[in-house]
Amino acid sequence: MDSRVLCQEWQRLLESWAIPEDILSQAIASPWRLRPESFAPSDIRATSPTIAKIRELLSLPSGLAAKSVLDVGCGAGGISLLLLDELVSLTAVDVSQEMLDAFRQRFSQLDKTGVNLRLVHGSWLEVADTAGRAGVVVCANVMYNVPDPCEFILRLNDAAMTGVVIEIHESHPHSNANGAWKHFWNIDRPRGPTGGQLLKIIESLGIKAQSLTFPRNAYLARPVNEEMVESIRERVCLSPSMDAQIKEFLLQQPPEEPTTRLIWWTKDL
Repeated sequence: MDSRVLCQEWQRLLESWAIPEDILSQAIASPWRLRPESFAPSDIRATSPTIAKIRELLSLPSGLAAKSVLDVGCGAGGISLLLLDELVSLTAVDVSQEMLDAFRQRFSQLDKTGVNLRLVHGSWLEVADTAGRAGVVVCANVMYNVPDPCEFILRLNDAAMTGVVIEIHESHPHSNANGAWKHFWNIDRPRGPTGGQLLKIIESLGIKAQSLTFPRNAYLARPVNEEMVESIRERVCLSPSMDAQIKEFLLQQPPEEPTTRLIWWTKDL
């Protein structure tokens, strides 16, 4: 299918996630708020297939591209700060200054003076030229914030000298609150787009990508706690007075176990 048609369908499905204004106006905090700690390095991330795949691409013979990463949507360093032992150059891009500040703070604590770090503030399509190129381009947990993935992906591809690695939830990251939306508001929320659809878009652009899916182990058998209650409360636009009811709901109907899709491709070396 034509890439433009696929990208238009992606955008239409993303737009279907809009929250009714009469409910959104009752929200105490933004349901779309992103916390830096949710995008920080962790032991579980360190052993993920994503990190393994990036290391594999970094090991390929690629001349000047060797040991350099461009992390698009870097968050607080949940991916690229785990790779510093393999790098001499790291460029981190994020639209959120809060995320970049958290990234810089964590980087400074690691004392990796042999790595040349550049932080670039802005959206990818606006700062791609400033960010430049690198051996491996990484883009993790970003694509559901991209209304038009066609140009975005092509610019990722242009920036990579060795290859590109994309990590994405297989279903929208807010879909784990769909049951709560139905329970508290009697609203059926959408489920698409999906990581599988993103793969089809990439292939429609003439890119020969590979893919695998794996469970997000950080969530497996996770007990109901205050953090989970707060997350669902914000995503479903409820007040703190509802916390006891939210906890009871989660005990009876835990969020679905999320799955991650890893997509990667190499350039002609």
